[in-house]
Amino acid sequence: MISVILVNPKYSGNVGSIARVMMNFDFEDLRIVGNRNIINDEAYMMAVHAKEILDNAKFYESFDDAIKDLDFVIATSGARGGDRNLKRVPITPKELADKILEIKGNIGIVFGREDDGLRNEEIDKCDLLVSIPTSEKYPIMNLSHAVAVILYEIYTKKVENRFLDIKMREASKEDKELLIKKFNEFIDKNEKIPEHKKELCKIIFKRLVNRAFISGKEAWTLMSAFK
Repeated sequence: MISVILVNPKYSGNVGSIARVMMNFDFEDLRIVGNRNIINDEAYMMAVHAKEILDNAKFYESFDDAIKDLDFVIATSGARGGDRNLKRVPITPKELADKILEIKGNIGIVFGREDDGLRNEEIDKCDLLVSIPTSEKYPIMNLSHAVAVILYEIYTKKVENRFLDIKMREASKEDKELLIKKFNEFIDKNEKIPEHKKELCKIIFKRLVNRAFISGKEAWTLMSAFK
């Protein structure tokens, strides 16, 4: 199951439009961090024939509550990093679509606030970062449009793979957590790495593990090396 998670959306019209987009591309589970009043007459008007998605939307008081039952969480952001901001090095929606059907378990795709997106601490709690390539003249998209682009890419890949049997054994959530734990222990015990760089090393490794979509065998091989 793939859930769409909206963090503190401000505009009811956007929420209704997102419900419509979700039904267009065969997604059903809408989660909202924030006030229930966001679903009002305007939201239902924009949803058109996707009212049932609004009716079944789940509400959460915190970001942590919204993702706690998920096995893999994907953050989205219009702000892209590089060598100076390694926490915000994303993949594209197409790259995500190429891999997402191989992920086992429940998945959440998180979309941030219309005005300032997701905060760094929220992105840090996610396994992967996705960003839509856009013009530098006006890089930030409307929230509902961004949801549409990402869900379209995933749905297209679903259609392409409908009759394919994907047999790769993806590393489980537990495999990856244990691998990251062993790497963190390795970093903490390595006296050659300056203290101020250790936390960044841990963040980068977590991003690499989740971006690579490693297999279970690869995870355990790396764990043996770090041990």
